[in-house]
Amino acid sequence: MTVAAALLLCLAALPCALHARLVHEGEDGFSECNDFFHQSSPPQGFSHPANVKICQRYQGEQRYATLYSTEHKIPVYSAFRYQEDAGAAWGGWMVEPQVDDSKSSLDEVSKGSEVSEKVATLGTNQALEEDYASTDYQPGPLYHRASPALTSAVPVTPDFKEKWASDVDLLIKEKLLPHCENGENLHLLAGAVPSDTKINDKVSVPEYVWLAACCNLPKAWSLAVIKRTGDVEGLQQVTVEELENQLSGGVKLFSDQCGGGAVHPELRSASDASTQTEEEPPVKTPGAFSRFFQFIFCIIYEIIKSVLCLVWFLFKQVCNLIFGRLYWIWTALTTYILALSQVLLNIPYDVLCVFGNVLCGFVRILNNAFSVVCLILRLPTRFLCDMASFPYYTICAIPDVGIDILSGVWGVFMLGFSTVFGAFGGSFSVASFAGSSVFQRFIGQSEGYEN
Repeated sequence: MTVAAALLLCLAALPCALHARLVHEGEDGFSECNDFFHQSSPPQGFSHPANVKICQRYQGEQRYATLYSTEHKIPVYSAFRYQEDAGAAWGGWMVEPQVDDSKSSLDEVSKGSEVSEKVATLGTNQALEEDYASTDYQPGPLYHRASPALTSAVPVTPDFKEKWASDVDLLIKEKLLPHCENGENLHLLAGAVPSDTKINDKVSVPEYVWLAACCNLPKAWSLAVIKRTGDVEGLQQVTVEELENQLSGGVKLFSDQCGGGAVHPELRSASDASTQTEEEPPVKTPGAFSRFFQFIFCIIYEIIKSVLCLVWFLFKQVCNLIFGRLYWIWTALTTYILALSQVLLNIPYDVLCVFGNVLCGFVRILNNAFSVVCLILRLPTRFLCDMASFPYYTICAIPDVGIDILSGVWGVFMLGFSTVFGAFGGSFSVASFAGSSVFQRFIGQSEGYEN
């Protein structure tokens, strides 16, 4: 029963462990993301109240661990294990909602536009994409092969961003991987040191970024590089100990100094060669005449060198002055020609615009005048038309009225004629019938008539 309950608890907690989350106090290091550090031991000496630990996961896979500064809104450092396609599964910059709201149920990294309505305080403790708007800076990842989360990016110029990515790629391919038996044993720490400059008075621009590497196999060694944001082309290769001294504050990047402080094989070879050169005894001690000759030669050499340097300096100054003036003249001339050409080309257009406006104004004046004339003539014209048509309608109506009167008189006459004729015909019929009856009775044909 106890085993079943424990299993159910583990299954219930599993979905929560598949997302990015903050590592709270009391948890060991970076919790399940400790594997990104050498010997599962995070760096020491970066304690600050404004720093938060983020164990970054996405789609059920661990990505990297980050110590993030909510004061400067940039990462203090991020820890990675080398992978060829570490950042291939993501698209677009992500934010961590729990950095602004530790009680938020959104324990997976998301795009800022998708969680802005759910987290009212989004952007209070971390940088957002809109913080880079209208600036000369872009979010540049500390390690470009990592997943693109803004919690592991710093504001840099586009040129610096591109050069830092190429420098890191070249360093890994030519100096780190060839001396590390298995790339998975290569632990990388990338960080940034903030400057006094801030974009939009919020996100600190780094003074320099750094990268430290530690390999376990075949023999443990470490290497570090530093790149200042003001020097796009420069890249300083140092030991991890020298980097720790620059970071100050008793910082220790790797446990047991990554194999007792052993440096990269190339640095070790250079150091050994330098030591051997310094310890080699002189083969032969020159005599007094030889030393005097060397002294005279050195003096002459330095004089010639100084003269040549002075001549070269003067030559460069003259060239800079001449070419600088020529460049200034050329720039001024081309600017003047372009401006003059633009003005000359605009003259025909402006003239056409003026003529067009004048023509349109004249047309509008004619239209308005015609409208006024029509308005003035509208009432008299209609009245005159009505007066002109009055005789037509009155005179032409007289024949029709006469015809109607005649038709009425003729109708009355015919009605009277019909009445008289009808009355006469009826009287004649009655008289005929009465006469015939009397005549028949008189001659004795009454019975035959009845039959």
